[in-house]
Amino acid sequence: MEGLNPETEKRLKAGRNFKSKYFVLYRTCLSNAWDLLDEAEILAKNQHYARAYFLAFTAAEEIGKALVVADWIYDLASQEDFKMAFKDHKVKLAYLEGVFSAAYGEPERDRDTLNQDVLLRMDSLYVRKSNEDTPILPTDQVSKELALEMIAKVQNHLTSILSAEWLNAPRIGAKALLK
Repeated sequence: MEGLNPETEKRLKAGRNFKSKYFVLYRTCLSNAWDLLDEAEILAKNQHYARAYFLAFTAAEEIGKALVVADWIYDLASQEDFKMAFKDHKVKLAYLEGVFSAAYGEPERDRDTLNQDVLLRMDSLYVRKSNEDTPILPTDQVSKELALEMIAKVQNHLTSILSAEWLNAPRIGAKALLK
């Protein structure tokens, strides 16, 4: 990477998958997460809580994807995880949960809870029908509190990652968080 001193470059290249394209991919995923969070905040300020929740939740998935990419660089994630991080919502969420659980001692949630989270994400966009075939609107599924809680959680995750990377440079992702 241009502009890095040789020692920093050597430490960054510790993983056999280190290529500048993966570093760019990692940063792009995090940047997209910030953009999604910013848009979620705009929607929340305008009282569109269901859609705000959707975007904040999607930002969380982007963070999970970024963490998989960072671990791929350091040879800590499998090729299967790397590929699935770009296809599977549950892989991204499970990775995010696992890293932050390890970093901050947060209890890891079970797969059923993660599945319910993914379903709520979908409910924040689409009309469902009740057992009586009446509509259930996204606004009935996601409260203001739930949306603001998700926004705050994603904000905390992104801030934690950036702070850890600043303190533990040149490490990125989970390597920075778990140092």
